[in-house]
This record gives sequence, C-alpha cells and structure tokens, in this order.
Amino acid sequence: MEISLSGDFEKFIKEQMATGLYNSVNDIVQEALSLLISKKSISKERLEMLNKDIDEALAELDAGKHKDGHDVMRNLIAKYE
Repeated sequence: MEISLSGDFEKFIKEQMATGLYNSVNDIVQEALSLLISKKSISKERLEMLNKDIDEALAELDAGKHKDGHDVMRNLIAKYE
C-alpha cells in the first residue's frame, strides 16, 4: 500500500523518526491508526452514554419529574467535556 502525505505530515514523521522512538515509518503509521481507532471507539462510547442519559431524562419527564434545563445542560457539558 502506498500513501501520500502533505509536507506537514512528512515533516512530523521525520521528526518522530529522529527521536529514535520508532524503528520505521510503518511503526509511526500503525501507532497513529491505533490512536485513531481508540478515539473513534471512545467517541462512540461517549455518544452511547449521552443517548442513555437523554433516554433517562425523557423517561423522567414522562413520569412528571421536571428539572431545570440550565442545570441539566451544565451537568451534561461538564460530564462530556
């Protein structure tokens, strides 16, 4: 597989190679892809948690339990930042 990188990415990879922490460009690309996979997984997990919180809040509303919307939003923002 061949890939083309912009100058900034190529420079970054050369800098990383110069640190001696990586044996090859392949090692850097594999680590980058592993981090991307982790990020996507975490994002999906956080979205699922947010949807669960929304479902619970809607159920509370349906049951007649009301909360201040500003407080709810502050709590959600703090939780998912």
